[in-house]
Amino acid sequence: MKILITGSSGYVGYVLSKFFSEKGISVVGLDVVSNPVWKGNDHFVFQNCDVRDKKRMEEIFSREKPTRVIHLAYLMEPIHDQKKNYGIDVIGSQNVLEIANVTRSVKQFVLFSSASAYGARSDNKLWIAEEQSLRPRDYRYGIHKKIVEEHYNHYAKRKNLKTVILRMCTAIGPSYHKKGGVVSLLANAPIFFRLNGRYCEIQFLHEDDLTALLDLIVKDAKVEGTFNLAPDSFSTTKELATSNIFVPLRLGFMRVVIALLWKLHLSSVMPAAMTLSTYGIVVSPEKLMKRYGYTFKYSTLEGFRDTVKKRKELGTL
Repeated sequence: MKILITGSSGYVGYVLSKFFSEKGISVVGLDVVSNPVWKGNDHFVFQNCDVRDKKRMEEIFSREKPTRVIHLAYLMEPIHDQKKNYGIDVIGSQNVLEIANVTRSVKQFVLFSSASAYGARSDNKLWIAEEQSLRPRDYRYGIHKKIVEEHYNHYAKRKNLKTVILRMCTAIGPSYHKKGGVVSLLANAPIFFRLNGRYCEIQFLHEDDLTALLDLIVKDAKVEGTFNLAPDSFSTTKELATSNIFVPLRLGFMRVVIALLWKLHLSSVMPAAMTLSTYGIVVSPEKLMKRYGYTFKYSTLEGFRDTVKKRKELGTL
């Protein structure tokens, strides 16, 4: 088995690359930023490549001949250059699939989508199943994921290429190596907004559950289709941010403020993020759990507490 991972220097890409390569599985990482952690790892090869560069990717796929592809190259945080944002998220995703489809060694393609594609809405019910339609509203990341999913589902793939789409919630864990992030915000921010009188519902997938489930998926030669990737639990911002002071505000007001800051290039947050922080998206992992008889090691709350504890010890929170 040889796994090619796009976006290998991002958090999830890093976690999966480290997990599989340390198990002795050959991993090829594609990213535009190298990760120095990989120096000296005999089972990991880094290739500097932008997913928009189709020719460069074709050369890498042809030379490396991966058997599994895990596509994680995307921009979770929006950028003001919308054309570039679309190019990476959508065109890049289409390029990776097209190249994998003509690379005969590839037997399985795992696309990481997002639970946010279901849409943050006031009428959301708990435990959304995969059959529910995608309604991402104006959340750019969710919109791009919906477009990519539709392309993948209608693409004329060869018969022996199995495609798995994973609608994942936010992944967390001690390996998170960037500044900031939602865990840091919940753990450190003295003030948190309570929009429209709600404590938002949140699902966190601990990286240990993430790697355990991906290990099962890449070893499963028959699996295909769409699965929610999230724990069978959720918490609210009130339960997670116990030391925060919650300030009540109206969602409409916050969207106007954030829209102005975004327009003035004073914020990396778009107004849609305020809606996502108001109406939680809680998805059901039942389909994935049943397939593998899987029991989660961490609940959302347990995963959050473990992450905070270990990141404090590591000095990364």
